[in-house]
Amino acid sequence: MSKRERLFWFLLSFLLFLSHFTIPDRVKAVSRETEMYLNIFHEALKFIRMDYVEEVKEADLFKGAIRGVLSSLGDPHSRFLDEDEFKEHKEETRGSYGGIGIEVTYRNGSILVISPIDGTPAKKAGILPGDRIVEIDGKQTRKMTIPDAIKIMRGKIGSSVKIKIKRKGHDELLDFSFVRKLIQIHYIKSEYISKQKIGYIRLTQFMGFENTLEEFQKTLHSLLKKGARSFIIDLRMNPGGLLQMATEISDLFLPEGKVIVSVRGRGGKLIQVSKSSSGDKTLEKIPLLVLIDKGSASASEIFAGAIKDNKRGLILGEKSFGKGSVQNIYSLPHDTGLALTIQKYYTPSEKSIHGIGIQPDVVVESLKPRDFEKKALIKLFKSSFIETFVKKHPDGYNRKNRQRFLKELNRMSIHLSREIALSLLKKEYNLNHETVFDLEFDPQLRKAIQILGKKK
Repeated sequence: MSKRERLFWFLLSFLLFLSHFTIPDRVKAVSRETEMYLNIFHEALKFIRMDYVEEVKEADLFKGAIRGVLSSLGDPHSRFLDEDEFKEHKEETRGSYGGIGIEVTYRNGSILVISPIDGTPAKKAGILPGDRIVEIDGKQTRKMTIPDAIKIMRGKIGSSVKIKIKRKGHDELLDFSFVRKLIQIHYIKSEYISKQKIGYIRLTQFMGFENTLEEFQKTLHSLLKKGARSFIIDLRMNPGGLLQMATEISDLFLPEGKVIVSVRGRGGKLIQVSKSSSGDKTLEKIPLLVLIDKGSASASEIFAGAIKDNKRGLILGEKSFGKGSVQNIYSLPHDTGLALTIQKYYTPSEKSIHGIGIQPDVVVESLKPRDFEKKALIKLFKSSFIETFVKKHPDGYNRKNRQRFLKELNRMSIHLSREIALSLLKKEYNLNHETVFDLEFDPQLRKAIQILGKKK
């Protein structure tokens, strides 16, 4: 069989696979139509090879053809992964990769930030959920796919990348420069709040399945041994991850037989209903509160939806992102892969949150700049003032330095509320030793502790 024939039959097999041609009485008719368009494709390819003004690599033509098939689905989450992208995906699933630490999706014609990842350059620089990336290294993103954007943002550790952001409420584009770092994700952070006897667990992603699930369980029981009588599960800025892990962690807190999530496929056909098993008897009745925000997506919303709909605990914060589709990763020949949306999931009350999100039981806004502060923040971010101030006064976030900082801002005519200004200063001082949480500038967590403190 010639190389051309092998390529032809590979593409045919791929198209048949995507189309799910499993109904016998349709195969014959569909096959004729498929054969017609494959002949058209073959002829078009022949003319490109013979007459196109520039020589094109054959591999690029076929990769483009596969991506074209997937783009016709109109689904940004279904995509072809070439050798490098498939390798990066496996590295990310294991918990490490090179880049700036940002989760993105495609919505309303642009690349949208779901959330930055804790401890990464993107998080430290102030990238926010809902930011729209309009330019990466001088390249407009209007016609970029998500894989294209991710590929440019990731790269060799120590190399630089620049992005431009359109942020809601800002007239000007925001410029960010990053030095790529090895993104090693530590998925679980915890703290025992002894005064109120509350166990606090921050889960940054539902990834690294076996290790993360085991660590999550160990953390819960460690906090119980310390005296925890209630739990806060913090899923803010958690962009999601593995569906199975979301159901396993939900199962820990639910009594047997409760619906966690249902999954529907093509035409709304019910594929699967995940229910809780025996769970963990020591956790079934312990008071529980889940924190979410607009950076909480996908698996985070499965967990929050299961807890809310089963009336197992309170959801507090802001409405979540609203990503309710399930992707499967298929291995293809030659170390390539296919991410394909195969299902949508529904909460126990049979609600789809896709494009809608989870509404908290208790709405508490995070600390946000008011309209008059936004231009002042742009001016501040464009300078290196905060970083320079911290270097000049290395003795820490103390009363004297706080007063100095506020005076300097006033002298520079940068008008910010005391809370916003000091939160920025404290963040800069803590960059090299991030704390698990910061109650001083976290009204959502303060409210959560107040609510659970009354349940002692």
